[in-house]
Amino acid sequence: AQEAYVKLFPPQHVVVGKEMADTDLFDLQGNKHRLAELKGKYILIDFWSSGCGPCIMAIPEMEELATTYKDKLNIVSISIDNRNAWEMASEEHRMSWNNWNDHKGQSGIYSRYDLGGIPNYTLISPEGIVLEQWTGYCEGSLKQKVDEYIKE
Repeated sequence: AQEAYVKLFPPQHVVVGKEMADTDLFDLQGNKHRLAELKGKYILIDFWSSGCGPCIMAIPEMEELATTYKDKLNIVSISIDNRNAWEMASEEHRMSWNNWNDHKGQSGIYSRYDLGGIPNYTLISPEGIVLEQWTGYCEGSLKQKVDEYIKE
C-alpha cells in the first residue's frame, strides 16, 4: 500500500544545491540513526538491493573509499530490501561502513532520492547540501566522483 501511495502521490525529490532529505534509519542491530548525525564530513549515500549485481560489484570500491577518506567521508548504504533479504545480503557482503534500512522499501527515503534505478548514489556536503546524484556503477566510477570533491 505504501508503494502504491508513493506512485500516486510522489514525494518531493531532493535537488542538487538544496538540503538533503532525512528520516529514521536502522542498523542491523535495530539502533536508530539519521543522516544528520553524519554532518561535518561528506556523506555518500548508496541505495542498494541484494538482487542488484552492480550494487554488489561496487562494495570493494566503497571499502576502498571508506578507508582512504575515513577522516573526510561517511558512506551510508541504504538497502531497499525487506529485513530478511537485507540481513542475508549483509551477512554475505560485509560492509565496514554504515549499512542501514528504513524498512519501507522503495516507498521510504529511497523515493525522495530515486533516480529511476539502483545502484543510486548521492554525494552530500559536510553542511548537508546535495552536491551530486547519479545512478549506475562501473569500476572506478565512485572514486572518480568522490575525488572531484574530496582531495586526499
